[in-house]
Amino acid sequence: MRILLLSNLYPPHVEGGAEILARDIAGSLEKLGHEVLVLTSWYGLSKAQQDGQVWRTLRTVMSAHFDRRRSIWQQFSKLNNYYRDYHNAANAQELQRVIAATRPDALYIWEVNGIGINSLLSVLPTLTIPIVFHLGSYWFPYALSPETEQSNLRLRWFKQLLIGRVPSLTYTSLIGVSETVKQKYVKVGCDPQRFEVIYNGIDARFLDLPRSEKEEASSHSKQLLFVGRLRAEKGILVILKALDILTNERQRTDLHLNIFGDGDEVYINELQAFIQEKRLTGAVTFHGKVPQDELLAYYDRSHIMLVPSLWQEPFGLVIAEAMARGLPVIASDVGGPAEIITHGVDGLLVAPGDEHVLVSAMSRLLEDANECQHLSEAALITVRERFTIEGNAKRVEQHLLHALHGEIANSGMVGVGIT
Repeated sequence: MRILLLSNLYPPHVEGGAEILARDIAGSLEKLGHEVLVLTSWYGLSKAQQDGQVWRTLRTVMSAHFDRRRSIWQQFSKLNNYYRDYHNAANAQELQRVIAATRPDALYIWEVNGIGINSLLSVLPTLTIPIVFHLGSYWFPYALSPETEQSNLRLRWFKQLLIGRVPSLTYTSLIGVSETVKQKYVKVGCDPQRFEVIYNGIDARFLDLPRSEKEEASSHSKQLLFVGRLRAEKGILVILKALDILTNERQRTDLHLNIFGDGDEVYINELQAFIQEKRLTGAVTFHGKVPQDELLAYYDRSHIMLVPSLWQEPFGLVIAEAMARGLPVIASDVGGPAEIITHGVDGLLVAPGDEHVLVSAMSRLLEDANECQHLSEAALITVRERFTIEGNAKRVEQHLLHALHGEIANSGMVGVGIT
């Protein structure tokens, strides 16, 4: 089977875990005997180019997030990016050109944010090959109703004006990375009979590499870890509030929080201001984005992974990665994390947005080494059974083959969207 994988980004030029997963799936499908071609953007390069089986020929823009906390000028400077996120006729033409040149058996679509969503969707009804979306975010429901609980500038009408009319989502079948994602798409009209949930798999190195011993400044040092994009919906401020309670009210001086990732400058400034106000400077380190090998080492050095998301995460790859390294995880009881973790068995789940509940969960693990060991052992079993890249890729392979051979329920192409 010749597969054309379409993704806004592709390694080594990445922003997050989704692109790394796309590469891992592509590599696994090739090991299973299939030919995988990739059409992606030339993000991170000086110009478009073809690199073997990878066409880095699409233009991309960075996602624009409006925020009333920024100046009017800063808001207006994002208008073009927001518009280009949905409109890019050249990218639609390039998709048609590559399909004509390569003649794939199936089009396998990953992330499309930033490469002209509307323009690409408008091309899909003209294609005669199966179209399978691998959905790891809520980009289509958002396009239909561009507002979220975390929106800091509630101008839905203005955003819809920039987006314009959203073409139908034309597809043969859909893969979602969680039941949470599936329900979001079913809610906007997607056929649940054509929708399969395939959880993300982690890089095999997280399971196979030997675990290093925890490096502690003293026998009492406890390292806390957050990994992800620094945005309000990730709940990092909740961690800092919990750290304030533990450090300043309960007089725990043995805690240190390591934060990995980058993101919203305005939000990062808010976090820094809180740290200064509560005199937590010595207890928090921002590391920014680091190579995966360095991050993996911090998984091993840490005592607790914190994922206090305020929104329904589509999945939560860092949770599965931490579990694979034997690191106990405390996560919000919503969205993808609640599908990964079984509370009290292989991790802990807490109500989102409540620092006092988070403090209780953190104290529970900080004070009970036996429970930490129990959770770590069970978490490793969970990952091996449910979240390996090999198992993930085999299910994707079977899904693509079913789409190719017309074995999907109510087979044929369908479309859903605004009529």
